[in-house]
Amino acid sequence: MALMPVEGIAAPQQNDITKPTRERVKSSDKKQTEAKNNKDNNNKTDAANKNAKSAAPAAAAATKKDNKQNQNNQASKSADKKDVQPAVKQDDKKEDNASANAQPAETKSKEPVFDKNYNGIDVSKHQGTINWDVVRKDNKIQYVYIKATEGSDLVDERYKQNLQKARKLGFKVGSYHYLTNKSSVVNQFKNFASTATREDQDLIPVIDVEVCKQWTAQQLRDSLKVFANMVEDYYGCKPIIYTYENFFRNNLGKAFADYPIFIAKYSRTSSELPNINGVKWILWQYSDNGRVNGITGRVDLSRFNKGHSINDILYRPTKSKLKFSVKEAVDRNKPKPTTVTLMEQPKSKEEQAQAEKQREEAEKKAVKQKRAEERKKKLAEEENRAKAEKEKAEKAKADRAKANREKAEKAKADKAKAEKEKADKVKADKAKAEKAKAEKAKAEAEAKAKRKAEAQKARAEKAKQEAAKKSNKTNKSASITSKLNQTQRNDSIRAAQQKGRKINKSSADND
Repeated sequence: MALMPVEGIAAPQQNDITKPTRERVKSSDKKQTEAKNNKDNNNKTDAANKNAKSAAPAAAAATKKDNKQNQNNQASKSADKKDVQPAVKQDDKKEDNASANAQPAETKSKEPVFDKNYNGIDVSKHQGTINWDVVRKDNKIQYVYIKATEGSDLVDERYKQNLQKARKLGFKVGSYHYLTNKSSVVNQFKNFASTATREDQDLIPVIDVEVCKQWTAQQLRDSLKVFANMVEDYYGCKPIIYTYENFFRNNLGKAFADYPIFIAKYSRTSSELPNINGVKWILWQYSDNGRVNGITGRVDLSRFNKGHSINDILYRPTKSKLKFSVKEAVDRNKPKPTTVTLMEQPKSKEEQAQAEKQREEAEKKAVKQKRAEERKKKLAEEENRAKAEKEKAEKAKADRAKANREKAEKAKADKAKAEKEKADKVKADKAKAEKAKAEKAKAEAEAKAKRKAEAQKARAEKAKQEAAKKSNKTNKSASITSKLNQTQRNDSIRAAQQKGRKINKSSADND
């Protein structure tokens, strides 16, 4: 399943047109890749020894020589295979001519990349005669996909041979159809279903879709959906969709997110995984330059995504889905009238010219409409910008007015506060003065009372002293009187004693 070209670059030589589409594409890719590599190598060598001027002729000469040699080799190869090619309809030949005027979108890898990690391969007549007995010894191959059909009536000349020998040696084998946009999808399905019979399949069938060209992505999606529905009805399981990374993102997208996806992205390391905008994929074709013993030349290598294994691609029709015949599958999925045209081959040159003219007019109309929408969008943006600026200015004005009001209110509040503080201070000073006056009066009254008390006390003390003095004087007089009376008594006692009378000293009469 090598990648097919897209429009616009480097048409091959005229004598290549007789070759099958894939062979011509591979030949063109090889010539362009080798020319580029030779030019790069010559430039590197000459840069070390000569100036840039002398390097250009050498690179051009080498490129020209390699291109000529490759063309001769391919012409020889084409002549050898000419006798064994199946008959091809005029529609498919036209498709081949269109495919020849293009260059692949994916970059071809120069050397084999991390080949030891592969899980499976896909092959077609381009690999020539395969020695399956030798291939069987490679235990890194878990599955093989074989090209069965292309377009409405092309059958790969080595399909039956490869299928029978690979299955006989125990390989898990599946088939793929290359979907074109140059013949009816109904006829293409009939070609595939009649070639890749259900009983010969070990793996889920694959639809290889790589070409869009003059058709819109919507037309491609509609056609692929009709084809996939017929395959699902006939085989009893959803087919695997194979394409390359950018093609999936640009043309298929999440419309096919519920299908098992087989993505081609040629990488140098195993860390350069495909990225298709969050859509899950189960198989990754990471190289078109693999080397496998038993196969002459290069072969496509693919591997499972993390978390997937051979069990995810085994052909096990869902029991709940009936397997219809080819006719029933076609009748159940006949294209219904839609707003777009399914992929069909134009019937005549006049119709092609008319279709091209309509396409150009549609493109011009689309461009004109796009410009009108851009102008409208620009005007709307300018209006929105002006409106936003006006609103911003009004808001700024309102903010300034509000700030001024707040400032005035604050000034007024500050003034009122200052006046209140001044009044409070006057009142406080007055209260302080009155308090000081009261305290002074109280102190004076206390001092006066104290002086009065001290005076009273002094007078009382003086009176007491005078009384004590008077009392002392009285006591002294009494003492003197008492002393006199005692003397008299003593005299009386002595006189009585002298007279012999008994005297009671304690008697009052003795005094």
